[in-house]
Amino acid sequence: MEEKNLNKYITSKKHKTVNYLGASVVTAAVLLTTPLILNAESTVLPSVEVETDKTIDYTDTYKVNKSSSAKVVQDLVDTPQTIQVITKKVMEEQKATTLQEALRNTPGVTLLLGEQGNTNDKNNISMRGFDVNSSIYKDGIKDLNAATKDMFNTEAVEITKGTVGADNGASVPSGYINQVTKTATNKDKGEVTGSYGTADNSRLTADLNKALSETSGVRLNVMKQDGEVPGRDEVELDRLGIAASVAFGIGTNTRSSFSYERYEQDDVPDGAIPVIGLKGYYNSNSALMGANKVDTSNFYGTSNDYEKVTTDTFTAKFEHDLSDKTTVTNTTRYGKSKIDSLLTQSAALTLTNANPSNWTATRVAQARWQENEILANVTNFKTSAQTGSVIHNISSGFDVSIENQTTKIRTANGITADEKLVNLYNPVTIGYSNLSLDPTGARTFGETKNLGAYAFDSINLGEKVILTGGGRLDKYETKTDITALSTATSNPTLPVGTLVPSNLEDSGTLKSWKVGAVYKPLDNGSIYISYADSQLPPSGANFTLSSSATSGANPEMDPQEAQTIELGTKWDLLNNRLSLTSAIYKTINQNELINISSTSIAEYEQVGEREVKGIELGLAGQITDAWSVTAGVAKSESEITKGTTATTGSALAYTPKWTATLWSSYNFTKDLTAGMGARYSGKMYAGYASAANQNGTVAPADGRLTEVEAYVVYDAMASYKISKNLSTQINIYNLADKEYVANVNKNGNRYTPGAARSGLISLAYKF
Repeated sequence: MEEKNLNKYITSKKHKTVNYLGASVVTAAVLLTTPLILNAESTVLPSVEVETDKTIDYTDTYKVNKSSSAKVVQDLVDTPQTIQVITKKVMEEQKATTLQEALRNTPGVTLLLGEQGNTNDKNNISMRGFDVNSSIYKDGIKDLNAATKDMFNTEAVEITKGTVGADNGASVPSGYINQVTKTATNKDKGEVTGSYGTADNSRLTADLNKALSETSGVRLNVMKQDGEVPGRDEVELDRLGIAASVAFGIGTNTRSSFSYERYEQDDVPDGAIPVIGLKGYYNSNSALMGANKVDTSNFYGTSNDYEKVTTDTFTAKFEHDLSDKTTVTNTTRYGKSKIDSLLTQSAALTLTNANPSNWTATRVAQARWQENEILANVTNFKTSAQTGSVIHNISSGFDVSIENQTTKIRTANGITADEKLVNLYNPVTIGYSNLSLDPTGARTFGETKNLGAYAFDSINLGEKVILTGGGRLDKYETKTDITALSTATSNPTLPVGTLVPSNLEDSGTLKSWKVGAVYKPLDNGSIYISYADSQLPPSGANFTLSSSATSGANPEMDPQEAQTIELGTKWDLLNNRLSLTSAIYKTINQNELINISSTSIAEYEQVGEREVKGIELGLAGQITDAWSVTAGVAKSESEITKGTTATTGSALAYTPKWTATLWSSYNFTKDLTAGMGARYSGKMYAGYASAANQNGTVAPADGRLTEVEAYVVYDAMASYKISKNLSTQINIYNLADKEYVANVNKNGNRYTPGAARSGLISLAYKF
């Protein structure tokens, strides 16, 4: 085959309900009185103008007032949706180097362990109970790369929660994550930072910007990291990043920028460890049920394991101010990523005899080869107009994209029976003596073309009321070319192993919209209510259509539909230094495919429904000139409201009821700063658990984790400015050396332990 390439709300009575409305009223009452207590000044609403020359400063603050998205036209305090921004200052203090580490600063996010060779693809992120991996963006354009997303070229991470179909088109119910990249400025500045820590972990970064003229500049960011993972044997990190950008017309009416980013990863991946012995582990075999857990440092892979990733991203952006209130922006991006890996995992356990020291686990080697590409062009038109006391802030535009994914199937051959076995409690790292990774000829190529148009209007009705609304229309077309190996059951007329090609197509129109109303009792605060919806067509998350009647990716299926309603309040306190937010929400996802039959003959229909409702509080900014804080706490109730007989009434997988995060730093002097934080995740159920498993009436499957224990982890830092240009910083992670489950695979039989207590010392030179 020719290679294709691009150069009703339902509440269960089984669970105790939470009075979210009451909680919100109390919260709103407290927040409404807070500004009066703090003597916040009230001012007349000014005429709104598009900011063309100003950029958001993420460097010296925990709090920003605006979103980088052109679709968010109001300040965050007046935007009727939960949006959190994790700034560069927070990430620098924590030395957060990946997207996953940055997301520790927002509640309601959990990480999962991948399957089928994706174990070290740590972008398996769940937010408010739903998978958000297909809704990760970079500068507002989808980020398809399968690599660990490094922060070396990132200024901030924005997390928008709730349904966002009107913003992005096809999307998941829980929101999206946007990485804001660095770009050239017209100022001379530079910073070089070197870090060294536990497990011989070293990292060197440089951020260099040179003004070419008063209106142009060039910027270079580089990163090199090498080392191991604290508390994990054999797992290694080897990463390299280079990003360059040049900008012209800075501060003028016509601006342009061009950038390129290259990222390389050559890791020894982590195949995780068995869950045996953990609290929540179940096995009908009494010997296994009473067995000890394995050492959290154990490595069940081999010396052949590897993970090689490359990503290349090219971006061109043009902006022109048609007037002091009107700006048109056009962005074009081409991105390509490739992952090639071999990952060995532990699978079935074997009790050789009564002595646990002789028990073994079976090694399973999984090869992965996948390539992603995207070509996108986005045009945005942003303006404001005023008629009397009514101000319109309008953002409209269109975008076109072509996204594709190619997956080639390979098998790991030449592995002997002895090489597949490993001692459960004392694994020895070996190399496969005659390993070969052989292409089977099976492959999948999926491509989605999309044309979308959107328009939003935020209307200021005087000084007290803001009405927002907008919608989006998308025309999409998805094609999947599959070359599969026939089996005796799939096609009995063909010899087993025959390559069988097939083609599937799906196309349609998606309509999404959102509305919101904001009331401003004072200029520095708001109370709001909003409603938004989104749709996700078949294969909308992974390009792969299926002809199976039991698959939600079948092109005959309707798109899944989600709605979120949110009631909240936001306040900018202490002379705009501190942001305080509170929101209650309910999200429903419908049209999920489930088996409605009560007999052995399956019958599938799109009548499934899941619901998540909760309350979330947030705090970010400065309490005093010296004291900064970012914090959040969320409580959620999740439920499969319409599922199979077994699953209806169960909580969603890996969705803890309580999550919380805190980070705070204090400048004791102009040179000395210290900080400390904590992360809490409450108990959550494993993915396979049905309602009967969760309430204990039916035993779960053998060898699985029924639930994940709650945990809290503490981190700390201290920095000292040695001279005008030179500073040093020390970070200590997991101060109490807490053993906890960082993430679990879908079936609940393997997990990655949280990193052990570790330290990192850094030296930075700014000029």
